[in-house]
Amino acid sequence: MPTPSLIVGLRLGGKKAAVFGDGPIAASRAVFALDAGADVVLYTANVPESLAKWTDSGRVTAVPVAKYESSDISQFSVVFVAAGANGAEIARDAHVAGVPVNVAGDGELSDFTLMPTYRGASGLQIAVTTNGVAPRAASRLLREIVDKLPSDLEPQLVQVEQLAQVARTAELERAKVLASMEVSQSDNEVSQSATAADTPTLGSAPSSVAEGPEYLDLATLRTSATQVTQDTDVATASAYVAHALSDLCFVYAAREQTLGAAALAWTRRAEKNAYGEWVSALRMETRLGAGHAAWGALASGSRVAAIASSESLPYMAPVLAQLAARRQPIVVHAAAQSLDDASCVRSDVAGVFASLHSRAVVLASASAQEAHDVAAVAHAVAAAAQVPVVHVTSGAFDADDTNSVHVLSHSQLAAFVADVAATQLEPAEAVQRALRLFHAVSGRTYRMLEYSGSSDAETVFVALGAAAASAQAALPSIMQESRTGVLNVRALRPWDHAELVRSLPASVRRVVVLSATNGADALLAD
Repeated sequence: MPTPSLIVGLRLGGKKAAVFGDGPIAASRAVFALDAGADVVLYTANVPESLAKWTDSGRVTAVPVAKYESSDISQFSVVFVAAGANGAEIARDAHVAGVPVNVAGDGELSDFTLMPTYRGASGLQIAVTTNGVAPRAASRLLREIVDKLPSDLEPQLVQVEQLAQVARTAELERAKVLASMEVSQSDNEVSQSATAADTPTLGSAPSSVAEGPEYLDLATLRTSATQVTQDTDVATASAYVAHALSDLCFVYAAREQTLGAAALAWTRRAEKNAYGEWVSALRMETRLGAGHAAWGALASGSRVAAIASSESLPYMAPVLAQLAARRQPIVVHAAAQSLDDASCVRSDVAGVFASLHSRAVVLASASAQEAHDVAAVAHAVAAAAQVPVVHVTSGAFDADDTNSVHVLSHSQLAAFVADVAATQLEPAEAVQRALRLFHAVSGRTYRMLEYSGSSDAETVFVALGAAAASAQAALPSIMQESRTGVLNVRALRPWDHAELVRSLPASVRRVVVLSATNGADALLAD
């Protein structure tokens, strides 16, 4: 029986490898070393054509084999000798210099062997060895193993790597914040420390963002047992809930750089969530496949939220669909806004409709108070139904408006989500239960479809989000001239046809959908 070998992975980045010989074996050994990151010195009489691009790029340096001297070997980290080269002499030089060497076809002279290896795009490598007993059997076993790999294994490995990068970034940010706090405390300074520009105080915007509405007083909300009234805006109200009920909060803002500012500032201050744990908010790249990092985070057991502009949702839709199929809970707080050609923020819900085919629950709000309330409901629904939930806020429609908002404390939010999620439910049932229990904890009432107006209305306007709020504001004056009502769609998904019929007065003759986009309107289709 052959002596078992020690299987290791050798990293050669920034190091040199020597390859001796001609032909395909020398070329393959050179490619092995190049793939591992090494620069290759090829001692040969003829450079294989397959290595031409490497010689042109400078990664492979060709040296006539006649110019080799024994003293050359010490500059290399590893040596490969192909068939036909003077293997015994070169192996002896390598052994004297303490450099590992492989001589093709000669196990006695070799310090290591090369195994048949599968290399995946994600960094996955699988190798099989029989320690020289049956090399062809090793190759056949490798093929059989690779053929049985799950088709989605490599994408999942990519997600794990993205999550690891997110975690490393978060740890670095957290270390910097804690270090700055220690310096501030030792100097009896809070906002005058050298790192003040990187660590915003409560009530100030992060240094990279223009001054905006004040952020919430988290110190009070952490300790209060009841609701606290604070002045805030739509974006901050929903960000507060996302921060309180998640461990990781990803910001997908496409081209709009102020979105998620509150969550990012709280991370820089090392603020904790409703469970007493650190929260990491990170700005992510918005492109096709956006959301894979969130998928990886969910696989690790983290509570995950995202803050996005509605124009980011089409990029995230494929991932949301896969998360829905796997019953993975995530809440995306999507501001109904995008940038126009003049780089001005405008109200836009067209991107929201891209998420409707993902089987995610879609809820809508239209004010700072509603943004806070529906955000809490969204997290509870995600926990109870184990599905993605998209919470659409009014975004640019009232981005600059600051109002008094009754804010649930950390303890209230955590208890509310736990109560709703105590029973595993289907999405529609989870929405109904969450709305009912939210009324119990807050005193505020919401329904999946909310009708207001004449009890004998003949015309009813149906709208979503900010459009519904505008219609409701105009309703008193309209009702003076006609019997009219407004149906506010709180839950766009799951869509309940029976609930629609129940919500409309029996007298209705005409239903008018206030279109939220110039393109295809899913609400009109419903």
